[in-house]
Amino acid sequence: MKYLILITFAFTLFISCSRTVDNPAANATLKDNSWWKGRHENILKTNKTKNPQLILIGNSILNMLDNSDRKPVWEKYLNKYNTVNMGFSGDRTENVIWRLENGEIDGINPKVALLLIGTNNTDGNHYLEITPPKELAEATWKICKIIRKKLPETEILLLGIFPYGYKPNHRDNINKATNKITSKFPEKDSHIHYRYIGNIFLDANGKVKKSLMPDFLHPTAEGHLLMFQAIENDISGLMNR
Repeated sequence: MKYLILITFAFTLFISCSRTVDNPAANATLKDNSWWKGRHENILKTNKTKNPQLILIGNSILNMLDNSDRKPVWEKYLNKYNTVNMGFSGDRTENVIWRLENGEIDGINPKVALLLIGTNNTDGNHYLEITPPKELAEATWKICKIIRKKLPETEILLLGIFPYGYKPNHRDNINKATNKITSKFPEKDSHIHYRYIGNIFLDANGKVKKSLMPDFLHPTAEGHLLMFQAIENDISGLMNR
C-alpha cells in the first residue's frame, strides 16, 4: 500500500510538472476550418490597404461587432480610429497566438490594441480542455508579449473576461480567478492597461441582465454600445499618449 501511494504521488507530480512546462493554452494552434482561415486571410489583405489606429483582438464577443445591427457602435466609437476587427468566433488563447504569429499584426502600427480573450478556454461544454486560471493568465501574457514585440509603440488595453451565466458556476469562477492575475499585468509592463467592465452587464443583485446578454455570454447591440461607452475614455486617452 505504501508503494502504491508513492507511485501515485510521483505520477501526480509528473503530470503537474508536465502541464507547467507544456501549457496547451499558450501553444499556437491553427483551426482547420475554411471560415476561420478565410477570415484570417481577409484580415491580412485588409491590413495592406488600411492604417488602423485601433485593432480589436479576441473572440466572438468582438467578432459580433460585424453584425449589421452593430453599425451604431462603429459610427460612434470605432470608425474614427480606422478600426480593424480581429475578433474570431470560438477562438481561444492558443488560436489568437497562432494568428498573431502568422501575420495579422505585421505591417501595421496601431496606437491601441484592445484585447479581450479567455472565456472559450473555460468552456467545458464545447471544448475538451478547460484551462486553469494560472495557465490562462500565462497564455494571455504570451499574447501581450507578442503584441509588445511586434508592435512596440502600441498601447494594450486588456479587458478582464466578462461575467458568464445567471447563477454562480465553475466557468465564471475560473474567469474571475484569471482576471485577478491578469489585472496585475500593468505592474510588469507599463504599456499594458487593464480594465474590468463586466459589471455593466449585471443588475442590482449581481446577476447578468438578459436584456444585455441573452445567452449570458454575448452582448446585444445595446450591450456593445455600453461596452464601448465604458472604455471610450480609456481608448481616447491611450490614443493621445
